[in-house]
Amino acid sequence: MDPFQASVQQDLGYPPQATYRPMPTPPRPPRPPAPVRQAPVPPSRQSPQPPAKKKRKGGIGWRIVFFAAIIVLVCALGGLGWLLFTYWNGQNEYDRLADEAFTLNEDGDLTTLASFEVDWEALRAVNPDVVGWVYLPDTVISYPICWREDDSTYYLKHNFGQNSVGDFGAEYGCVFLEGVNSGDWTDQVNVIYAHHMANGSMFALLADFAWNSELFNQHRTFYVLTPEGNFHMTSFAVNKVLGSSTDIVIPTFSTEEGLESYVQARLDANIVEPADPPAPAASEVRQIFAFSTCSEPDNSYRIVTFCTVDEFLPAGSNVALGNSLVDEGHVADVAGDVAERTL
Repeated sequence: MDPFQASVQQDLGYPPQATYRPMPTPPRPPRPPAPVRQAPVPPSRQSPQPPAKKKRKGGIGWRIVFFAAIIVLVCALGGLGWLLFTYWNGQNEYDRLADEAFTLNEDGDLTTLASFEVDWEALRAVNPDVVGWVYLPDTVISYPICWREDDSTYYLKHNFGQNSVGDFGAEYGCVFLEGVNSGDWTDQVNVIYAHHMANGSMFALLADFAWNSELFNQHRTFYVLTPEGNFHMTSFAVNKVLGSSTDIVIPTFSTEEGLESYVQARLDANIVEPADPPAPAASEVRQIFAFSTCSEPDNSYRIVTFCTVDEFLPAGSNVALGNSLVDEGHVADVAGDVAERTL
């Protein structure tokens, strides 16, 4: 304000005007430097960058385990399928043989030795080693019996058609007569073998006798049909013996006392309780059929069921002989008949 104005204001009574100084303007913050723009590099001049690697859980190890598990599963399923097939195929062959070659002509509920018919010629056409047929009523046991002289191993791994599944599979084999026995069934002790199959076929039922007397008593009647004639028999004892035992397979004895001692030993080692009929006295037994199979799970033992012959009907006859093929008074005639039929 100029001095003149100030003087006029004083004269008019106004207070003198204060002198004001303008506030200084705060300095502005410095601007950030402008980004330096680089010219784009042509793609051909850019250095290649490796792609980022993704982390994989477990790495290659889990893949190996996974594929190994798949292979094991496939092999297991294939092995199980093959095993089931061999079981089915093995039993199916024997079922077919029974349909074609074995006939039971019962008169009502009455079964006699004359009720059976076996087509021996048809069976020999398949296997000339056939010497008999074993049948237990109301069971799966209805099989041909083969025999090879002095050979007790061949039919462990060969079925009736003489085929084998090898080392893997259900090896049915064949029911067979001990090789040291006579193929014409004239021995005092005839030992017959068959496998103990896991599906309950062959002689598996007989192995169960070892721990079940009730089951044993339900199936006491056995039949063995042969080209020489038909046998009806009754079981009287079951023994559990080592497979290496040498006191079971004794085809003939030089004296009656020898056979009686053998029968008594079987009675003494009996592991079942015969009900009706009770076990016979050792002196009453004239001929024995012994049916042997493996004990499970310990197959180093054998379960042997012993039967005494009740009746024998020679082939072509309608008159049954006593309780044995080797009864005195009949043995010479029967042996002569057998010799004539086998010439």
